[in-house]
Amino acid sequence: MLVTKLGAWSHSPLRALVADPVREWPDKATPTDRRRLFNAVDAASGTTGFHHAIHAADTLIQRGDGPDMAMLGMLARRLADGTEPPAANVDLSVYDTFTTLNITTGEVA
Repeated sequence: MLVTKLGAWSHSPLRALVADPVREWPDKATPTDRRRLFNAVDAASGTTGFHHAIHAADTLIQRGDGPDMAMLGMLARRLADGTEPPAANVDLSVYDTFTTLNITTGEVA
């Protein structure tokens, strides 16, 4: 229903059921992006359940990713299957050892 009546979001009882990031994202999003989110949640809810779809949306929004249909659906399925790996900080400094910059010549070795 929210997909067809985007303005109903601010008065929707569904709004109270979601976490702050998911609640605030549609408030600030363009109508097109809001429609995409609601379509993605609706599609993912059909196969994984509402809880997993909203959890996936929350995860994507907190990561700074746009919750598009493909990403949200895939993540919701992984959450429902219990196969989503825990988020970990990745140390990319190991790659610094592969290249070194010669300060005097400016060449990369």
